[in-house]
Amino acid sequence: MSETKSLFAPAEPDVGTDADGELERLRTERDFWRNLFDQLVAEFPESVVVVNDEGTITHWNDPIVELIGATEAEAVGNQAIDIVGTEGVEETLAEKVARTGEPVREDRIRSGKTDGDNWHVRAAGVPLLTPDGDSIGAFEYVSSVTELVEQRKELEHIQESISETVEGAVEELLEAAETNAETTEEVDALAEEQVENLVDVRNEMESLSATVEEISASAEEVSSQSEIAAELADESKDATAEIVSMIDEVRGATDTLSENSRELEKRVREIDKVVDVIDQIADETNLLAVNANIQAAQVDAGAEGFAVVADEVKELADQSKEEVGTIEDIVDHVRENTTETIDSVEATIERVDVAIERARSVDDKQSEIKSAVGEATTGIEQIAGATDDQAATAEEVATMLGTSVEQTEDVAAEIETLAETNAKQTEEIRAVREEVRALESDL
Repeated sequence: MSETKSLFAPAEPDVGTDADGELERLRTERDFWRNLFDQLVAEFPESVVVVNDEGTITHWNDPIVELIGATEAEAVGNQAIDIVGTEGVEETLAEKVARTGEPVREDRIRSGKTDGDNWHVRAAGVPLLTPDGDSIGAFEYVSSVTELVEQRKELEHIQESISETVEGAVEELLEAAETNAETTEEVDALAEEQVENLVDVRNEMESLSATVEEISASAEEVSSQSEIAAELADESKDATAEIVSMIDEVRGATDTLSENSRELEKRVREIDKVVDVIDQIADETNLLAVNANIQAAQVDAGAEGFAVVADEVKELADQSKEEVGTIEDIVDHVRENTTETIDSVEATIERVDVAIERARSVDDKQSEIKSAVGEATTGIEQIAGATDDQAATAEEVATMLGTSVEQTEDVAAEIETLAETNAKQTEEIRAVREEVRALESDL
């Protein structure tokens, strides 16, 4: 301490004055102000360091001991930069103030660590000037802002956390709002499309209802026609039965005709035999007539009558011969006709048999047709009843679809309102984010 340049060195007394008395007064005044200064430094509530114009520490109070960790004995008499210097800094604030003679109040906060505890300070310094205005040192006091800085850091941490949370929430809300907007647009489009589809379906159902009613009427008409068809089927079956009976009668007549034709063929063969006999008789008669003429020629004139008779017999034999030829031609023709008749009768019998089979098949088919018509009538009656029910149901569905169209239109209107509300909410969310950012900036 004795080697440190004092800030309160005694002034030289003027020549011609009472040197001892003036010197005593100056020493007293010096001691007074030095004691005041020492007391000020010691009792100053903030950390204080005082340096002379050479940067040597002359004063060091208890608060700065706690802050820096160096005792007064360790600090006083040493260069301030060596005791309180910061890495990368060539002079302390007190040294700067003593050098420049200008007061300084730092805006920045100095931070450090002592015994593992963080500390934060803000320094200010004023020069110590002589009456002539020369700087002979500097008074630096350090305000501890550790609690304030830690609170501020904690506040900044909380504010950052809140900002991140709010920002994340806002982003999520915005994304949700945008997604909701997109979904709302899609739902709105779907709702409009659904309305159009429902309108089309309603129109189709109305058309279907009318068609079903027409089908029902047609089914009733068909049912009536089916009843008529059933009656006609009965009549047709009766007519078919009569045809079968008539064909059976024709079959019997044909059989009789066949028997008669064969009997005729037999008689023709007998006639043919008789004709052969007559032909032989005619030949023999002719031969006898010739012999008679020969005999008549051999006898006298009295035999002329016999010759005439012989000629007549010969002429009669020739005529018989001619008639026999004619009979043979007729018999041949009858034989041919009889043969053709027999063939025709046999063919007719075969066709009649086929006709009988077909008539019976028609009769069977008529029975099947009658049964089918009966079933069709029953089915058509059921269809008519079902179409009546379906027509009523279609009318109910058309009514329900009309109600659904109205409700879907209301939904579409609500969706548009929801989209407008969502847009307003999105703007409000953005406004909240801006307010939070503004608040963050203010903090």
